[in-house]
Amino acid sequence: MCRFLYSSRTALFALFAFLYASAFLSLPAHAAEIVVDSHVRAVTVYNDRATLTRSAKVEIPAGAHTLVFKGIPLNIYTDSLRAQGASSADVVFGALEHKRDSSEDYIVPKEKELNAQIEKLEDENKLHQADKSSLFSAKTFLENIGRTASLRENEEIAKLELNPEAWGGAADSLTMKLSENLKADLALDIKIRDNKRKIENLRNELRGLRTGQKQSYSVSLPFESSNATTLDVDLLYQISNVGWQPIYDARLDVNSGKLDLVQYGSLWQRTGEDWEDVKLTLSTAQPSRGAGLPDLSTHWVSLYQQRQRINENARSVLGAVGGGAPMTTFKSMAMEDKMEMDSAQEPREASFQSAQINTEGFVGEYVIPGPVDVKADGTRAKVLIGNFETENTLEVQVKPQMSAQGYLVAKAELKGEAPVLPGKVSLFRDGAYIGQSYTEMLRPGDEAQLAFGIDDNISVTRNMIVDKRSEAGMISKSNVQERGFVTRIKSLHKKPVLLAVLETIPTATDEKITVTILKDKTTPSYESDVDDVKGLLRWSMELQPKEEKEIKLGWEVSWPKDDAISGL
Repeated sequence: MCRFLYSSRTALFALFAFLYASAFLSLPAHAAEIVVDSHVRAVTVYNDRATLTRSAKVEIPAGAHTLVFKGIPLNIYTDSLRAQGASSADVVFGALEHKRDSSEDYIVPKEKELNAQIEKLEDENKLHQADKSSLFSAKTFLENIGRTASLRENEEIAKLELNPEAWGGAADSLTMKLSENLKADLALDIKIRDNKRKIENLRNELRGLRTGQKQSYSVSLPFESSNATTLDVDLLYQISNVGWQPIYDARLDVNSGKLDLVQYGSLWQRTGEDWEDVKLTLSTAQPSRGAGLPDLSTHWVSLYQQRQRINENARSVLGAVGGGAPMTTFKSMAMEDKMEMDSAQEPREASFQSAQINTEGFVGEYVIPGPVDVKADGTRAKVLIGNFETENTLEVQVKPQMSAQGYLVAKAELKGEAPVLPGKVSLFRDGAYIGQSYTEMLRPGDEAQLAFGIDDNISVTRNMIVDKRSEAGMISKSNVQERGFVTRIKSLHKKPVLLAVLETIPTATDEKITVTILKDKTTPSYESDVDDVKGLLRWSMELQPKEEKEIKLGWEVSWPKDDAISGL
């Protein structure tokens, strides 16, 4: 009876199991999450952010499933998330979703690796310290044996039972053990010291990452595929803590006058993830500044102060008359006055900073050839962009008011179609580095001046030959200050050089002050107000080998006798 019941129950259970399995198999497959193993393949860097392209090759089944990208940094701009892909099957993507994930460990792989190395070294030092404690105990034990042996030796000396050979061997053995103990202790000290240095270096590298992140985003991408296939998928997003700047090398060959202007990109990133073998593009676009100008608002003006005086007069009259009705009028005028104030202040509150707009109006991209590596610790990577074609003229500039030296200057006119962006310029003359300069924005056709240091083959001397002042008297109603200078320039070059001498004369800010260049005491053929600088004069000439030129300048300033003057 019992066996029958047991068999019946077993058969019934088997029947239920079969029916359940049949029903389950008849249902469509449950949508699965597929975790994507991705890497950064391409990067477009702007001045204050970057667009990253994470790529992966995924084997996907047919049906509706979800791709999940894990470990995405928190400093991404989530609004910029988008995806793209390609496969041999029909694949339709759904809407991207993102959420925060928390972890007990660091999210950034490099940070996790550095912390693990630090922890390992610290554990090693703890073991070394334990070994040092054991050695110290052994040393104490050996020293106690030595003291005990010394007492025993003294007793045997007193009894005349000393055995020199036995005691000598024991002493040597004890000394050797102590020596080995001390050497082992010293070796441990050296290991601990080396580990501390390694730990400090790792911590410095860790500080360079500056993340400390134990949270990250996971990005989900639902899809539906007609067939099982291989999917090439890209996840794109913008991320902060990235930037680049243009820098230049200006290499001048003095003999040929040739100037090579080479542009580089100096970029850095602290995204927490090293970029290895990425396709790099440097962009001059500035997404953070916005795409357009703000709307203009009404510009209100009012005679608020005049209205205020009218209201004050009304208040004084009402105060003298008194009564309830005038009080109502006073409140009404005060409210109207407040509305006038609010109206006058409204444009200030609604104003926008014009500095948010990129007025240069140029956007370009530089695709860097070959794969590029960029570390995540902020170390600057220097990548070559290309050369600029220029048409150059070399001249020696002399500014005798400032220096008794001639300076070699290259006047470079930009050719081609690409502009030169603002940036630092490293200067090289005949292969030798001589310093740094800075260039503003240059467009094709613009001219830049780059100074390449002192020309030792130019001799300059400057002397003041006139310095007199006449006070106003009975005849003259003005004070007059006259000064005269002479600058002698000699070339020691073996070939002709172009020379430019620049000097300034006083410039009046008051119409009562008159400044006059004394023609009979000034070398002619000069330009005035050079480069729109008031009072700046320029003499241009060609200086032959061993030739000496003399540049004279005389000027006078006059002003009313009863006035004082400053600046002389």
